[in-house]
Amino acid sequence: MSTPSAPTVRFELLGHLRAWRGGRELALGPPAQRLLLTVLLARGGRPAGLDELVGLLWEDEVPASAGNVIQRYVGALRRLVEPDLPARAQGSWLVRDSSGYALRPGATTSDLAEFRAFAEQARQVEASGEAMAWFVKALDLCRATAGAGAAVPTRVAALLAGIDREVATVLMQAADLALDTGQSPQPLLPHLERVAALDPFDEGVHARLMRTLATLGRRALALEVYRAIRDRLVDELGVEPGPELAQVQRELLAEPERQPERPAAPRVRPAQLPPGLAAFTGRDTELVTLSRVLETAAAARTMPLVVIDGLAGVGKTSLAIRVGHRVAAQFPDGQLYVDLRGFDPGGAVVGPADALRGFLEVLAPGSVPTGLNARSGLYRSLLVGRRMLVVLDNVRDAEQVRPLLPGTPGCAVIVTSRNSLASLVVSDGAEVLTLDTLTEDEARRALARRLGEERVTAEPEAAAEIIRLCGRLPLALAIVAARVRTRPQLTLTALATTLRETRGTLAAFRTDDVGDVRTVFSWSYQTLSEAAARLFRLLALHHGTDISAEAAASLAGVPLPQGRKLLEELTRIRYLSEHRPDRFTAHDLVRAYSLELMEATDSPEERAAALRRLVNHYRCVAHAATLALRPVRPPNDHVPVAEPGVTVTRIGGYDDAVAWYEAELPTLTLLVRELAATPALRSETAPLALSLAMPYEQFVRGEEWASGIELALELIDGDDPLVAQLHRSLGLSYYTVQRYEDCLRELGRSMDLQTDDAELAYLHINFGQILGDIGGPDRYAEAVDHFRRGMELHRAAGNTKAEMIATAGIAYPLAKLGRLDEAVALAEHAAALCEAAGEELALRTAQGAIAQVRLAAGDLAGATEIWRTSIDRFLASQGWRWALQVLEHVVKAHTAAGDHEQARRFLREAVDIIEEHDVPDAYGARRQLGEIERALSAEGPASPSPG
Repeated sequence: MSTPSAPTVRFELLGHLRAWRGGRELALGPPAQRLLLTVLLARGGRPAGLDELVGLLWEDEVPASAGNVIQRYVGALRRLVEPDLPARAQGSWLVRDSSGYALRPGATTSDLAEFRAFAEQARQVEASGEAMAWFVKALDLCRATAGAGAAVPTRVAALLAGIDREVATVLMQAADLALDTGQSPQPLLPHLERVAALDPFDEGVHARLMRTLATLGRRALALEVYRAIRDRLVDELGVEPGPELAQVQRELLAEPERQPERPAAPRVRPAQLPPGLAAFTGRDTELVTLSRVLETAAAARTMPLVVIDGLAGVGKTSLAIRVGHRVAAQFPDGQLYVDLRGFDPGGAVVGPADALRGFLEVLAPGSVPTGLNARSGLYRSLLVGRRMLVVLDNVRDAEQVRPLLPGTPGCAVIVTSRNSLASLVVSDGAEVLTLDTLTEDEARRALARRLGEERVTAEPEAAAEIIRLCGRLPLALAIVAARVRTRPQLTLTALATTLRETRGTLAAFRTDDVGDVRTVFSWSYQTLSEAAARLFRLLALHHGTDISAEAAASLAGVPLPQGRKLLEELTRIRYLSEHRPDRFTAHDLVRAYSLELMEATDSPEERAAALRRLVNHYRCVAHAATLALRPVRPPNDHVPVAEPGVTVTRIGGYDDAVAWYEAELPTLTLLVRELAATPALRSETAPLALSLAMPYEQFVRGEEWASGIELALELIDGDDPLVAQLHRSLGLSYYTVQRYEDCLRELGRSMDLQTDDAELAYLHINFGQILGDIGGPDRYAEAVDHFRRGMELHRAAGNTKAEMIATAGIAYPLAKLGRLDEAVALAEHAAALCEAAGEELALRTAQGAIAQVRLAAGDLAGATEIWRTSIDRFLASQGWRWALQVLEHVVKAHTAAGDHEQARRFLREAVDIIEEHDVPDAYGARRQLGEIERALSAEGPASPSPG
């Protein structure tokens, strides 16, 4: 049987740095890691020693840990491509030998390697007439400068500049071949224009651009190219063009068929920017950022392309016009503006040919050619040497934009769109500013600007509520402010009440204008595919702050790859925002719009089926995550099974489980209440609430735990077999919030109802642990009895792992009763059994019990030594969170003993683990460290809280 081949890995460097594995784009990590990958790709398989890499990556002061940093990033890059690679394994693509690190040829593909291979193939077949096709194939891989958009040290910049020079050389070879052999140079023209724009002083490239334009019948533009580069050379370098450029100009001027030049018509200075919004307020940071980008580019004579994207109604157009007026002086030849109506509900989208007609009628009246290419060519010709600002508003996609981009530096372009125009970033080097809703302060200022400061100040609480209910969306604020202005008798308090009463709908934002919130949102909705529109509506059933790709796919009942495509479609029109990889969120007003659409479109049966799939998804993943958190507990008879159409998130281990619960626990808490309020799904309340016990305990959320179980008990039939489990879970939740008597009462009720021996065994162990923690001679004796009964039941059931833990657990109450020898013997016996069975987590419990026995006997040093062994064991196996849990016990013990120096040392170790391995600070180690250091620096140190 053949082994499946590994997914193809491809890198791109001839433009923005990107990578794919098996067709899915990879997140390449922090800037320093991306920089290392850039260097390795740029070297094209040639090894780079550690010292050489350090010299390339650090420009000034080299940190002492530079070598370790590089090795860490090498490991991260290896695992990026080979996720299952064991720690410290070399893998198959990024290798190290005596010469240094290198990318292994053939293990991956890259556009740079393909470019070089295609160019070499072109040279080899030059005599056969096939060379031009290979040259074009190579050049089509080049989207922008190598490593575009990244801030890199000087030495790396030189390395990338060498690649750009290599591309320019291949381009000139291709142009010479076409021009010398009579082949059409048309396929090379966009590459010549791009490279000439990137290097405005490259005379060789400009000479070939001029010859190509002349060959294609555009001699006037060729001469304009000469004039522009001559002006730059004279003005900025103080030199005349070299012999090659001068010769091409003379050839063009000497052609006998050249028509006499007509007197140049006076240049028109267009000023098409609409007036700015009088009530424009806020966006200070965005204005500064955009102004700096445009002004810097104007001074450097480059051609910036800035895309402002964001949700409908968020203020993209207002910002673009505002910044356009602010930087207008930097573009003395004028401003061009067009609304491309990319989301017009009537379908009246303005195509690029029509937009160019409008521009050309201003720039060259009476000279508008037919056809998109002819218009785009004339437009670019007319902008050569000019410094103009072009604003393309309300763009639908990149294809609307590209024919409208100037071809040479000096101009700047601002694009606004509801869609994410990622291809403009990749292929055209665009900088993207995603516009979010206003800040609280900006929203208040915007409201005051429209209504007057006095009115807002007079009703501050109502104003704050209006801002909150409008979701800080500029369009919504403008609509409600207009309502107040047209009805002077309407108070802000009354308006806030209206908004509150219609919360969850868009009724309060309805106007007679086509620009009301619902209408504006509908324009984007009409562009969606049927499947994406359905998912958008069903998302109203999800009440969490964000949703995972797997949960969304389950909601829609589609496979995960299709679900991701639908989410990408919704993200592209800014209905959703992917604020973390594979996790999506939406603005409150967008949620309200989806709810309205769902209620109007989808039947109650369709909604119930979608919600049932969502619940099944969460139950399946919660079950897997709970087992990963505490694998000792075997699954009960209520193990959920994924239903058709449900995608289950893969939980690979403890870290995955913690991350999943950290993201989903708030949503799961809401879902329990949603199920309780939905008659058709009420029976799902208890199973879901029970599945959340472990994460609630793990994340110290006892109140929410108790609330969910209490709700489930209110709804469930008294004869349901889950009732006993619910009482047990409720008792444990009460324990976490120090309601000890309530805890013991509920555990007792559970024991009275429970008929399953396996469940009874766990109940006895729960009693033993809790009674031992509560303390007191009677409680300790009772705890011992419960532990022994639990041990017997687990032994009878053959549950060896649970029996080991029960055996270890009994040691602590025995020690507190003074039966130290018996306690030590049991704990050590349990530890030996765990070690022999290879049960690492059970062994941790047993060793912890031994340490607690030593501590109870007054042997802090002995307990610390055992804990130290456990910590080292977890660190060796990369069990960072387990190590932190043991460190918490050590810190508590030393703090209680008044040994603050030792506590500080162990806290410092905990903080180092947290910072080096990016582990959540679940036990407040940073806070405790600060408290202890303050206590030690003060006279008469106080005992900090052990947390």
